[in-house]
Amino acid sequence: METGAGSLLIFLFLGLAGSAGPAHFGFRVLAFRHQLDKGIAFAPGTEDGGWGYSWWLMRWKHRAARDPSLNFFGGITAGSGWLTLVGTAGLLVLIGLQ
Repeated sequence: METGAGSLLIFLFLGLAGSAGPAHFGFRVLAFRHQLDKGIAFAPGTEDGGWGYSWWLMRWKHRAARDPSLNFFGGITAGSGWLTLVGTAGLLVLIGLQ
């Protein structure tokens, strides 16, 4: 079995997506619950907490509410979501190249 730079990068991208993914979903739940509990208005199409809500958080739209806790949860969610996306995309590209 040959291990090269590509195998190491696949391992690193798996770790990146594997650790940032659960963080994204966990903090998304916290942000959603916080928004519900505080009565902060939801953007149209994000009321169900689904993929639209994730995309809304990843675009940093939560900052308009000016709530420090939502900014914290939403910021961690957004950063983790982008790391998950980069890790998954890198993993797929490297698997395709090998």
